[in-house]
Amino acid sequence: MSSYIQTSHIHNNDLTDQLVSQVQSAYQNRQALAIQGNGSKLFLIHQVPGQRLSTASHQGIVNYLPSELTITVRSGTLLSDLKEVLTENGQMLAFEPPQFSANATIGGTIAAGLSGPSRPFTGSARDFVLGCKIINGRGELLQFGGEVMKNVAGYDLSRLVTGSYGSLGLILEVSLKLLPLPSREQSISFPLQLNQFAHQVQRLLLSGYPITAACYLDGQAYIRLAGSEKGVASSYQEISQLLSKQKFQPQEINNLFWSELNEQQLSFFDQTQPLWRLSLPGKTENFERYISAEDKQLIDWGGALRWFYSNQSADKIRSDAQSLGGHAQLFRGNEMDSDELKNVPKQQPLTPAIMKIHQQIKRAMDPHLILNHGCLYPEL
Repeated sequence: MSSYIQTSHIHNNDLTDQLVSQVQSAYQNRQALAIQGNGSKLFLIHQVPGQRLSTASHQGIVNYLPSELTITVRSGTLLSDLKEVLTENGQMLAFEPPQFSANATIGGTIAAGLSGPSRPFTGSARDFVLGCKIINGRGELLQFGGEVMKNVAGYDLSRLVTGSYGSLGLILEVSLKLLPLPSREQSISFPLQLNQFAHQVQRLLLSGYPITAACYLDGQAYIRLAGSEKGVASSYQEISQLLSKQKFQPQEINNLFWSELNEQQLSFFDQTQPLWRLSLPGKTENFERYISAEDKQLIDWGGALRWFYSNQSADKIRSDAQSLGGHAQLFRGNEMDSDELKNVPKQQPLTPAIMKIHQQIKRAMDPHLILNHGCLYPEL
């Protein structure tokens, strides 16, 4: 691992110059570029035209200050290697990014902007990005934000780059805020009616219990507690007693449940229908009226995220989600052998006003639309 961290600065400076030169040449020739790391999350976007530009070789930790809970790392660094270094120092990426593959990189992680089960309790990927270094669509080397919290003031473009899938710039480096690993984690499961789930989670949160994950599947609620040894132990005991008095029959479960959920390795994710990712208000209670008998759902984020398997039309699913104040992303499905699905946009269509804002930002960062053009929307 130590040799991995101490990647030659000369090598990476040369690679940076090479990447800058490639983007500058593409800008001058108006040549489309398909930016990616190791391609572990390509299924999330539409196929883009152009010459492939990979950041996979741009690896290594630039600056790590454990005492400051910050790290700056090159985009091609494997997410698994980064997690290993942080674990050795008793720290973690608090937004729990899913990998979906052993070769996932931190650049692809930030470009996708995905967060795990802890998202509503600790924050999203965007919340932990302190700054980044990118190459924009003109081939200019730009740096936004800082490497420590005290250097971050106001709003910076690193927040926009997070979740933009390379459409605003090629990510070279990212600076992240870290959190200490909890001394203890303990998880509990209990049978519960679906319409009681969000309210039960909210009651436990308001009671001050250190909840860091909450999901619902097949008539069971699942809760994870994390924090100090004493705090988690006492909280677990109190919640168990509270649930037992209410006849909920709580039982402890293995904490591995959450990583299996995050990496979509639970048996729930073995369905054959298209998989939708629905973002809805946390206390949405009437979504079930839109579900058919063949549909399956897993509710995460205390009620705000729903993994939804369905053969219903994309227009209906998106219309239903929008009517409830949310939106729907086709997470997995376009790769299926279906002409209808292949033409379905991955993302919820934007309103004309919002699309205009996105186009203005895109033009400012990428005037000739050469960076991952069309990966999210044809207009961007």
